[in-house]
Amino acid sequence: MECFAAWKTALSRLVDCAIPADADPALFDFHGRSWQLPEAFVQVNGGSAMSMSRTQRVIDDRPISQMSLYVLTSGSAVADYDGRKRSHGPGDVVAVDYSLPYESRTPGYEGITLTFDRASAPAGLQGDVHGMALSAHSSAGKLLGTLIRSLVEHIDGLSVDQAQSAVDGILRFAAAALPTGAPRREREDVPLFDRAHRLARGRLSDPDFGPDDLMAALGVSRSKLFRAFEAHGGVRRWLLGIRLSASLQVMIRSAGKLKISAVAHQHGFRSEAHFSRAFRKRYGMSPSAAQASTLHAHGSLAYLGWAEDEVGTEGSTAEAWLATARTGDWAGAGRGRSSRV
Repeated sequence: MECFAAWKTALSRLVDCAIPADADPALFDFHGRSWQLPEAFVQVNGGSAMSMSRTQRVIDDRPISQMSLYVLTSGSAVADYDGRKRSHGPGDVVAVDYSLPYESRTPGYEGITLTFDRASAPAGLQGDVHGMALSAHSSAGKLLGTLIRSLVEHIDGLSVDQAQSAVDGILRFAAAALPTGAPRREREDVPLFDRAHRLARGRLSDPDFGPDDLMAALGVSRSKLFRAFEAHGGVRRWLLGIRLSASLQVMIRSAGKLKISAVAHQHGFRSEAHFSRAFRKRYGMSPSAAQASTLHAHGSLAYLGWAEDEVGTEGSTAEAWLATARTGDWAGAGRGRSSRV
């Protein structure tokens, strides 16, 4: 149980997790290794019986702009990707969008995850692909799984640029191979604010997306939309906050290696100057100063270590992390970090 508690604390900012009621806590295990690349995060992990969920509450409290490709290398899992139910076996590859809810349960597994920013992903991965999978029995699934496993097998012998190029190729193939889901109807019981969150996160890179687009997509009147966002300072202010929070997440995950102009473009700002003004007003520092903090703190790997100790911190993960990064009160971690709980 101590082992599980440590694991749960480390992951609590991303998912809610538990040991299934029919599993023996004494057998709990989680292990993994990760590699931070300029525009991707590669992780190999596995463990015993467990369940994980990213609920709408977690999404609203800790929004992130990332997606992942996941290949199960051994074991099995059942999952619900916001209404898409899937059973996974060894070799299956699935796309996960962290801006949407999901639940999964496994009696034990080993797998590989490629995490990347949605805004910079190939166009084919920016549609409704949450929970879309390629079977291990299909030719495309076999090839994609082989590519991902081969990357991990050889990554220690590659330069960072070579590894990133390999990931880029894998994502391009996945974009062409994964089926695209038909547009899903919004459930009437999903609150207006929750639906707005999903729409906004899917249009972060579009500088023209604004209140009128949100109103049309939600099918509500202007007055109803603006009343719903009065407590958040209005629709435009709320949308700006979504863009800024997501941009900070990307700056952390890239460990300061992305140009500020690129971050601004990915998150719908028409110019670097506009982005810098808005960023400074929200965070009290310039994007370049925040970027320097991520470099000094060794980027997102220090972020992972910090999350274990600061799980009770108020505010979003990225913003709380930045406040801590400015003090420099931690020890950093290096590329290729390994952990076993």
